[in-house]
Amino acid sequence: MKGLILLFKFMTRLPIPIEPKFDSEELGKSMKFFPVVGIVTGILMYIFYLVGVQFIGSPFVLATVLVLIEIGITGAMHLDGLSDTFDGIFSYRSKQKMLEIMKDSRIGANGAIALIMYFLLKIIILGSIEMETSLMGLGFLSSELKTFGMGFALLVSPVIARANSVLNCAMTSYARSSGSAKDLVEQTDRKGATIAILISTVYSLLVQAFLFPNLNSVYLVNVIFVTHILGAYFVKLMERKIGGVTGDTLGAVLELSQLIVLLGIYIAIGIR
Repeated sequence: MKGLILLFKFMTRLPIPIEPKFDSEELGKSMKFFPVVGIVTGILMYIFYLVGVQFIGSPFVLATVLVLIEIGITGAMHLDGLSDTFDGIFSYRSKQKMLEIMKDSRIGANGAIALIMYFLLKIIILGSIEMETSLMGLGFLSSELKTFGMGFALLVSPVIARANSVLNCAMTSYARSSGSAKDLVEQTDRKGATIAILISTVYSLLVQAFLFPNLNSVYLVNVIFVTHILGAYFVKLMERKIGGVTGDTLGAVLELSQLIVLLGIYIAIGIR
């Protein structure tokens, strides 16, 4: 329980009333439960969505508002990792120089372009998902009370994406001699990654079955499978480029995985 609380305090900006003593090893051991942070994030986003959809007519304006709310929940720490990773990897320098660039707090051209493209793609894809269904798929609710695939995407994409970060931790070593994410990587093994993927997959399938039964579960399983395959490719790329992963690359794979899940859901709904 202590590790999970530390994980929430480290990975989000949610107000947690409990103040456990920081223990980096305990935090690292709890990494397998990172998808639980995604579950809470997704549920909060879904609540904001249900409120926002009553007042905001444009799906793209709503998507923009929701993306900003998500930044408030996470503190943009994963986005910082995305920009730093693109600055370093696309500098085409030596391994050590890439790591130095990624550690620099200043954002470069590659990082800025990555963030701009990320926000454009996320808002466009999220705002384009239009599967309509009765709210929570329960017959006793009014048929006029509708929700859309955007809500489904908000519930599952943060969870699957965080499982990919855990997978990255388990598949390689930490690229630096020290760092804030070192224990996250060193304390996560394949068993931990399996637990994380199971949590995210079971949760996502339950959400699909009970809240969005109009979507074929086979398509969702395919989206999850492809996301993790690409996540595995990403970690191998990082191994080749910088000799492992860092906190920045873990944030980058999380954000990129969210885009992949959103795109996969968009495609799945289009062919259902």
